[in-house]
Amino acid sequence: MTGTTFIITFTTRPEAASDFRAMLDNVKRDLPAVVGCRGVDIFRASDDPAVFTLVEQWDSEQAHKKHIETLTASGGWDVIAAFLLEPPSGRYASRL
Repeated sequence: MTGTTFIITFTTRPEAASDFRAMLDNVKRDLPAVVGCRGVDIFRASDDPAVFTLVEQWDSEQAHKKHIETLTASGGWDVIAAFLLEPPSGRYASRL
């Protein structure tokens, strides 16, 4: 099965971790409904409750980039960024 994986890690401000976690419930429900998204797995670091990693499956890198453009244009990215201690770290990856 072809497609692409995008892995992104967010580090929230410590006082925002609980609210960010709650927001991720919506992401888990809503992201798979986005055109081109095949699914998302969400993880919380065992050693730091303010660190979250999303492993997203997409039809293509272009489908993911279109989603990010839409999220940015709608102001949704600003909502996410308000929780963060630092910019997220993300990259496309291929299964070995």
